[in-house]
Amino acid sequence: MVEWFNKQSNIVKFILLILPFVGWICEVIIRWSIVITKGGVLNIVLAIVYTFIGWAWILGVIDAILVLLGNKMLLVD
Repeated sequence: MVEWFNKQSNIVKFILLILPFVGWICEVIIRWSIVITKGGVLNIVLAIVYTFIGWAWILGVIDAILVLLGNKMLLVD
């Protein structure tokens, strides 16, 4: 999922992240994929936060803005 997401244009990524439920699903899948492939305490903490608090929509908006500005989500390598 991470590779597919990264191949999309910034506008498509922005739209996927700004939609309330779709954005949360994308965030959770991408965050847990990063945890599985790279590990790390910070990645685990962010995955847990996005899983349980990410539905609050503000975290998705922050990532959507960062994707538009810099083509990168918050703390995703």
